[in-house]
Amino acid sequence: MMRGGGALVGRLKTLWILVYLTGGGLGLRLVQLQILERSEYRQLAERNRTQIIYQTAPRGRIYDRKGVPLATNRPAFSLIYLPSKGQKDSDLGILAVQLARELKQEPEDLQETLQQAVREQSALRLAENLPMQTMFRLKELKTIYPGVDLIVEARRYYPFGRFASHLLGYMGKMDPRSWRALKTKGYRVDSRIGKIGLEAAFERELRGRDGRLPMEVDAQGRLRGILKQETIPWAAGSNIHLTIDKAVQKVADEGLRNSPTKKGAVVALDPRDGAILALSSAPDFDPNAFLSSDHEVVKAASTEVDEFNRAIAGTYAPGSIFKVVVGAAGLNEGRFTVNDSVYCPGYLEWGKDIFLCWEHKGHKRMTWFPGLINSCDVYFYRMGLKTGGPLIEKYARMFGLGSQTRVALKGEKKGNLFGPQARARTGRSWYEGDTINLSIGQGEMLVTPIQMAVLAAAIANRGTIWRPRYVDRIVYAEGRAEDRQKPERLGQVSLKDEVWQDLHDAMRLVISSGTGQAARVTGLDVAGKTGTAQNPAGPDHAWFIAFAARPGELPAVAVAVLVENGGHGSSAAGPIARAVMMAAYGMEDKKAAALAKPGPAGPNAIPYGARGGGAPMPLRIR
Repeated sequence: MMRGGGALVGRLKTLWILVYLTGGGLGLRLVQLQILERSEYRQLAERNRTQIIYQTAPRGRIYDRKGVPLATNRPAFSLIYLPSKGQKDSDLGILAVQLARELKQEPEDLQETLQQAVREQSALRLAENLPMQTMFRLKELKTIYPGVDLIVEARRYYPFGRFASHLLGYMGKMDPRSWRALKTKGYRVDSRIGKIGLEAAFERELRGRDGRLPMEVDAQGRLRGILKQETIPWAAGSNIHLTIDKAVQKVADEGLRNSPTKKGAVVALDPRDGAILALSSAPDFDPNAFLSSDHEVVKAASTEVDEFNRAIAGTYAPGSIFKVVVGAAGLNEGRFTVNDSVYCPGYLEWGKDIFLCWEHKGHKRMTWFPGLINSCDVYFYRMGLKTGGPLIEKYARMFGLGSQTRVALKGEKKGNLFGPQARARTGRSWYEGDTINLSIGQGEMLVTPIQMAVLAAAIANRGTIWRPRYVDRIVYAEGRAEDRQKPERLGQVSLKDEVWQDLHDAMRLVISSGTGQAARVTGLDVAGKTGTAQNPAGPDHAWFIAFAARPGELPAVAVAVLVENGGHGSSAAGPIARAVMMAAYGMEDKKAAALAKPGPAGPNAIPYGARGGGAPMPLRIR
């Protein structure tokens, strides 16, 4: 009996232990649910009656050097869909058809988007930046179809349309690669990001923090109100102040649009610190098109827009503007003097080859000053041979050719430095015929417009190579001290004082009495050089480099203009350079951009070619 009673007591103890353990487990689970995971389960419960709408924050503004807004924001209507449980596909199909008429989208695509929202039970943005008329029509649908609603948020806006478009860039939807990289940084699948230009380069600074609007909805997805106590307001992005001058950029853009081919680039710098006053590439585009509510407009913009930034990525033979480099090398190294003379009969016989001058009648007796003023090819053939290919290549490298300028924009090309050293890397030999071609900026030499603007600025300031910069300062939204961008010196070209003077004097004469008279400006001391560069793929390219100063002052603007297939630099590019320099000094010239016209056909349009073998012959260069 005692033995049986002891067994019973043991079983009871075991039972009580199990009861205690079960109760303890339930207690721990209760603590976990009520305390440790309270917020998570509260959110799950809230989802049965709320939907979160993310309100796009105003993007940071972009200003020119004088405070003119170049990229800003304005209120815009967005169409959202708040899904309800158990939504039938047939109902979604009817809704998709109704919305497609207003949004100009395919009903099938809209229905797929609506079905995705139902599956994920999350609010979805169906359209953005809606016109006022469309908004009023969609507002009527709210009373018919539950879950459809409109919200107001900030939308990017470019007040001057096709203004500095390649520099400013544009906004667009994320591709899958961008989404994978940014989804952990607060971006949503429907977020807009900068695609090119400043919008892309300063995405982190310009992007604000989106707001959160908790929307109370009923079982049918109808909006009952906003839970204001749980609303998180948006925070605007940081503002960027550029070195760009709106007036200078405007005439650069318009000059290219009015040029013979409407293709090319303009870069204007301040030679004193490398600040970019204008950076223009044509054809350009309106970045507002990428934010249109019209699907077809966005599609056309995405497929037809020319995103190629010729100012930093277009590579071209420099033609006769390169003659200033040949002069700098030969005069500084004592290979020739300003008084060394050459007779130009219109061609140069060298071995079995004949190299032509652009003036087939010849320039007769030439020295340094008339040689550059008239851009005599035969004079520079002779001076180039005296200087030698290695020295010309060395000085070209000193002026930054063959290297990126390191401007803070994606896609910059370094061009191609042509010379004996560069040729040796390819395992090929260098010939004197190559030196002759190099002497007038032909052969395999390729440069970008921004490189030639840096070169013009270095000549203007007597040797300093500045890194081109377009940001003056960043004013941070979160209260951080503003970030001022300082000038950065990349190199120095050391020439004798008298050589600098000879270069400046000759380039002034080019403007006052030579091939560059189209860029002459009353009241300014202008120096420059024209160029017409061989283009194997079509008509010649037109070049013009110049810098300007008020009498007795240092130059405050240097410019490089390229008009693709534009013919003569004097007629196609010169008027644009003139307008840019005048705008930099606050001088108005309404006719300047309209003066751009194709180079005339006539006696100068002589056939090109050579007798015999050897190096290829240059085309006409002026």
